[in-house]
Amino acid sequence: MRIKRLPESLVRKIAAGEVIHNPSFVLKELVENSLDAQADRIVVEIENGGKNMVRVSDNGIGMTREEALLAIEPYTTSKIESEEDLHRIRTYGFRGEALASIVQVSRTKIVTKTEKDALATQLMIAGGKVEEISETHRDTGTTVEVRDLFFNLPVRRKSLKSSAIELRMCREMFERFVLVRNDADFVFTSDGKIVHSFPRTQNIFERAILILEDLRKGYITFEEELSGLRIKGIVSSREVTRSSRTGEYFYVNGRFVVSEELHEVLMKVYDLPKRSYPVAVLFIEVNPEELDVNIHPSKIVVKFLNEEKVKKSLEETLKRNLARKWYRSVAYEEISSHALSVAESPSYRWFLVKGKYAVVEVEDGLLFVDLHALHERTIYEEILSKKSWRKRRVKRNITVVLSREEKQKLEEYGFSFQGEEGALKVIEIPEFLTEDVVEEFFRDFPVDEKLKERIALAACKLATKSGEFDEEIASKLLDVFFKKRFERCPHGRPISFKISYEDMDRFFER
Repeated sequence: MRIKRLPESLVRKIAAGEVIHNPSFVLKELVENSLDAQADRIVVEIENGGKNMVRVSDNGIGMTREEALLAIEPYTTSKIESEEDLHRIRTYGFRGEALASIVQVSRTKIVTKTEKDALATQLMIAGGKVEEISETHRDTGTTVEVRDLFFNLPVRRKSLKSSAIELRMCREMFERFVLVRNDADFVFTSDGKIVHSFPRTQNIFERAILILEDLRKGYITFEEELSGLRIKGIVSSREVTRSSRTGEYFYVNGRFVVSEELHEVLMKVYDLPKRSYPVAVLFIEVNPEELDVNIHPSKIVVKFLNEEKVKKSLEETLKRNLARKWYRSVAYEEISSHALSVAESPSYRWFLVKGKYAVVEVEDGLLFVDLHALHERTIYEEILSKKSWRKRRVKRNITVVLSREEKQKLEEYGFSFQGEEGALKVIEIPEFLTEDVVEEFFRDFPVDEKLKERIALAACKLATKSGEFDEEIASKLLDVFFKKRFERCPHGRPISFKISYEDMDRFFER
């Protein structure tokens, strides 16, 4: 055989195999593009573990028609312009390979719109060939729908794992982004059902506790700067472990990375028995010029210019913080003598802390209740069960497309429409909605799922704000809590946490 140049189509398929290994990597590349496009709401939808479909929708800046057509070509990107830019990477993407690789091995639909464009651009692509270019309606942002991954590479298609395993890998990839980007809303659906819905949180630590439930048994948080590095993290106490490394997350400059060097530091400091691993989410920020992220096609491996300095700084930070005696399970406030003197009910004693939390004395310990989360859940359940709400008229001309069944379901909650089915004019909306969110309400999701999501958001807005509770409202909510035993708010945050008297005795070494 003589040496010859490979056809361009074959070269692209080979390149795609280096970047896209399975549906979770499709998800990864598309979510990275969304975040680089300044999106603060990202919806991931998959079917059959991602083997049938992976769809990522965002509210980012979108693309023009010319940019969309250019984006599916290899080595086209908006992230870098010169060789020098490779030494100061601050975006997730920069190679210009991802979208080009995805369209080569799938049937892809791209719908995208910039703020200036009147209509969105829609591209239909199969195996790298653009089959259709058209215009459609969409808000500013981008949706990329990837179907039949590896349909033109039958061996690769057959090598995909079971749908359950592929789903697990997609969820794990999704959670990597959710952990680090608490400034964005994330939704994950599988086969039409919402699996995760994470609203924005005040800080990264709140997100970690939502996702990694083990941390609630005992954790510490820290944030330090030393040797030109910024290190922050939330890690479990030595007593809270897993039998595998599934609770280990390292982020460098906001990018999830796999690092044996950082893992070794973590294990050295914890000094745990064999087959025991801590739960740890660690964020390291370094000067981009001291970091090489261009050593692996999927960008999950990085190289530090001064690896020893990073390892030493991380080790010192972990040792110093793990030496602390107290592992937090809730954010404790100092409880004043005044707080201890407040109300008492016939069935339980309790007091209010900072207008946010109720601390309740129960038979086997102290129960801490987040009153805002409890109020949210109480209102949410009331809305779902009442189905009889006062209405407010809609002043704007808003038209939605609904089936007869969808229309009837919405009418139960206080909506009124002009017409029977198809394109209907919205006449009235229930009091728990505001007019400015009606159009968003009917966008992106089937009615059943969108309805509950919107009701959850309405419940959050109607609930008393954290820090503004008085004893009267708190007392009524605690009565509801002990009757209903709600565990989580509509967004998934925990409502209560209990410290047993045994744990307190152990802490005070009694």
